[in-house]
Amino acid sequence: MNIKSLLASLIPPILNPSTWFSPFESVNPSPRRGLVPGYAPTDAKRELTPSVRKEQVRKARYLHKNSGFVRELVGNMALYATGDGIRVQAQSGNADWNRAAEEYFELWSAGCEVTGRFSFEECQGLVCRGIDIDGEYFVHKTRDEHGEPRIQLIESHRVTDDYSKSGSTDGVVLNAYGAPVAYRVKQDDETFLDLPAQAVLHIYEPEWASAVRAHPSIQHSINHILDEIELIALEKHAVKDNADVARTITTERGSIDDNGDFVLTGESAEIDPSDPVKLQEIVGGKMVVLKPGEKLESYQPNRPSPTFTGFLEHIRRDAALGVLPFEFAADSSKVGGAGVRLVVAKADRRFSYRQMIIERRMIRPVWMYVIGDAINRGLLQPVAGWWKMSTVPPRRITVDAGREAQQNRADVETGLKTLTDHYNELGTTLAKEIDRRGQDAKLILETAEKYGVPIDMLWKPNGMTVTSNLPDEPPLPAQQPAGR
Repeated sequence: MNIKSLLASLIPPILNPSTWFSPFESVNPSPRRGLVPGYAPTDAKRELTPSVRKEQVRKARYLHKNSGFVRELVGNMALYATGDGIRVQAQSGNADWNRAAEEYFELWSAGCEVTGRFSFEECQGLVCRGIDIDGEYFVHKTRDEHGEPRIQLIESHRVTDDYSKSGSTDGVVLNAYGAPVAYRVKQDDETFLDLPAQAVLHIYEPEWASAVRAHPSIQHSINHILDEIELIALEKHAVKDNADVARTITTERGSIDDNGDFVLTGESAEIDPSDPVKLQEIVGGKMVVLKPGEKLESYQPNRPSPTFTGFLEHIRRDAALGVLPFEFAADSSKVGGAGVRLVVAKADRRFSYRQMIIERRMIRPVWMYVIGDAINRGLLQPVAGWWKMSTVPPRRITVDAGREAQQNRADVETGLKTLTDHYNELGTTLAKEIDRRGQDAKLILETAEKYGVPIDMLWKPNGMTVTSNLPDEPPLPAQQPAGR
């Protein structure tokens, strides 16, 4: 073994001499630069060990309980990504069946959770929050005591290894190809239950193909926010101490007599001093007499300083990166015009991506489970393409509703955008809106006929011609000229 090989075997990979004097400066060591933690690159499942992931989850949950900034990040993601629920729209090709399936799924959604406490819309919000705080969420497709299909929400700490038996990687049993076979769930009685993978939905935002579990999306912000909490606590303590001091007395002698800070009589008084009580009755307030060389000043604290508040903003800005734009989550006062539109566009992309994750990993499998069960039990008729569906997310966020609404109308009129896309962006569907419009039109016609009034007295949309429902009156007979 030569010297180079010997050094390589003794020195950790981060200091491996084989990388020294490389033309890539990023790998060359320097005494002016700290060492980067970690060893040689490996699979993500080896880096994100169970102990590391659990510690991240523990700290992330603490921050979500105690940091308003973290709560705002997580809350904004859930509010704009799921809102009042991502709704399902059947796409089988049979309009009547689609309507019946949507009504059945909507009725099921009201009490879909196995405990009966959460609706399907609320489950979406819980899962969205769990992705940011815990990194992942598990949904178990199960049944209640009556045999009805239900879903069970399983938090990340429930899926873990049973150290009394092997065969799992951080609570996930994998086959030879690395595909999940079962999920090992810890129950309330400290026993473990292996749930088959086809009955469990693992919902997370994938970042590495070699990862088995996921870390919290705010894990990179943990140290920043913890430092902020500690700094603010110390600064608040200092501000309280400063606020407790009202005035200071400066003396050239360097000491203060035992009789107090202020004296009204004594060596500093004249031979015939004025009576302070009488002076107070004349001018009001308090009169004090200081000894020679003493000066009384009001204490003016300068904490917290603008530098400190700017430092906190830097910490929060770096903590928000990778989750949501800082200006969107905390402070948009320093951006305007095109900057605001860019921030909103970036946030909207993040919301759209989260909606896609929830739709593909949760909503679509649940739809197939519930509708398939209804077909098997004869509650719905089997039709071709029954599994086809699309989702309608909540209304998209906008910074200029008037301008965008005007542009949408122009795009629809010119055929650049379909009515379906237009209504989907508004958080509804074309079928529902057309049906409601037909109901409104029928009501207007019936009301006009009932009271015998023209339709345009009840409804006259701009740019449209409405024909009156009243019969035309016969023309008046011609009048003869007078005197003939």
